[in-house]
Amino acid sequence: MMYDFLKESLERHLDETLPLVQQLTEVDITNQPTPGAREIGEVVLHLVRSLEYYMQGIVKNHWESLPYTLESYDTPESIVNLSGDVFARVKQYMNNIQSKDLERVIDSFNRPATVAEIIHEMIEHSVHHRGQITVYYRLLGIAPCSIAYII
Repeated sequence: MMYDFLKESLERHLDETLPLVQQLTEVDITNQPTPGAREIGEVVLHLVRSLEYYMQGIVKNHWESLPYTLESYDTPESIVNLSGDVFARVKQYMNNIQSKDLERVIDSFNRPATVAEIIHEMIEHSVHHRGQITVYYRLLGIAPCSIAYII
């Protein structure tokens, strides 16, 4: 039951986030809403990078930050394409995790955590940055695409 809940939550999150990422084609990806803030393209890349980081770590035990930067992905289209590719890989990684894996403890961070806790934290982290992207769009005068919440 927990596995299905986490899998469906992750898939829904990715499916709801991709249209927001696709709106990057409407902005200058180097735009900063305030001086010293991350560029909007970098915020999206951080969201994408972290999703793959967590899932690659869980499935392959390979905990290495991925080289997704504005220097490498310097157009909205390249970021949108990367995002679609990564979201597909993240879904595949989730398919490689089994229900019994959720209780496995990973002791590589500030504290030991189960795979289930890490997936949950990954989704929370991504939702945080999705909200940040929404605020950035509004500050740039762009209406972010809507998300079909339950209520």
